[in-house]
Amino acid sequence: MSDPLPPPPPPLLPPDPPESRGLGWFFVVSGAIVLVLTLGCVLAISDGKLFSDDGELALICGSPTFILGAVFLWLGTRRLKR
Repeated sequence: MSDPLPPPPPPLLPPDPPESRGLGWFFVVSGAIVLVLTLGCVLAISDGKLFSDDGELALICGSPTFILGAVFLWLGTRRLKR
């Protein structure tokens, strides 16, 4: 009788986890909500006149939140494209 073959060696790298789209959708929805709410606040503070003194101040103060919303949207769309 011949000797049985040894079992194959285990794989070097673990298998890739299944692709989940939940985090991408979370970023997209969160980014959209942040952008819409920030734009609403800026328009409410400036009474619809974005280039008045109050509007400019609202845009300057709201710009970090605009950037955050845009980054969330960018991250979400990048993650959903994969």
